[in-house]
Amino acid sequence: MKGIYLTQEGKQEIEAKIAELEGTNIHLMKPSHTLGSLEGRISALKEILSSATILPVEESWNNISNNTFDRANNSEIYPQGVIIQPK
Repeated sequence: MKGIYLTQEGKQEIEAKIAELEGTNIHLMKPSHTLGSLEGRISALKEILSSATILPVEESWNNISNNTFDRANNSEIYPQGVIIQPK
């Protein structure tokens, strides 16, 4: 899988879901759910995590300057990219 981008928070949420699924008591599952489907969900989530790029989050564009020097510097700081997400 390629092209999956997550924040650190998103990664932690997926890890928590994997832990929750791995701790599922098979005897308490609904009859429509099978062990195979549970293992499939866990496997899919692990595949997402193994192939995802974890990107840092900045609060605003102001933290990333537009001048040439800073753009070169930002490519060193964020070689794979960055997510701009106002809080």
